[in-house]
Amino acid sequence: MKKVESSTVRANLITRSLIPENKETPIQFLKEDNVSDKLFYRRNHFSYPNFSTSFYYLPIEGFVYSSKTFSMQEILTFPPKTLKVLLECAGNKRDLFRPKVFGEQWEKGAISQGIWKGIPLRTLLQFTGLHADAKEIVVEGYDIGERTDSNEIVHFSRRFASRKSS
Repeated sequence: MKKVESSTVRANLITRSLIPENKETPIQFLKEDNVSDKLFYRRNHFSYPNFSTSFYYLPIEGFVYSSKTFSMQEILTFPPKTLKVLLECAGNKRDLFRPKVFGEQWEKGAISQGIWKGIPLRTLLQFTGLHADAKEIVVEGYDIGERTDSNEIVHFSRRFASRKSS
């Protein structure tokens, strides 16, 4: 009788939706704090935008002293910062709610920690200045889609409170 080798189980993301892509980390396979790129959860409200980084521009405008538009090439000339960051979708564990609530039905895997490298927003704001009375910053993406509660086409955006420089 021939001995059968047990096959190694490969971890894959758990698909919640394909369009837009929403995939959950299979937490039972995690053995370290940092999650590999292949197992990092993916949360999208709309499909991925089509754009080339060589034609990417980042405008900073609004409650700043001087509006400015940065090219990707210009952004990459600034010194980057590397941070270990934990990201969690606000809907993590939504599948466990009773009664059920609207939204992607995540179990426990809409959370991942990784190492991120990039240019801090603070660095870019040094060129524009942020008014001391600014209460929030709105980041708007290139991804667009239809809102589920209306027929309106919108850019994906998120707001967060501004912090005064120390």
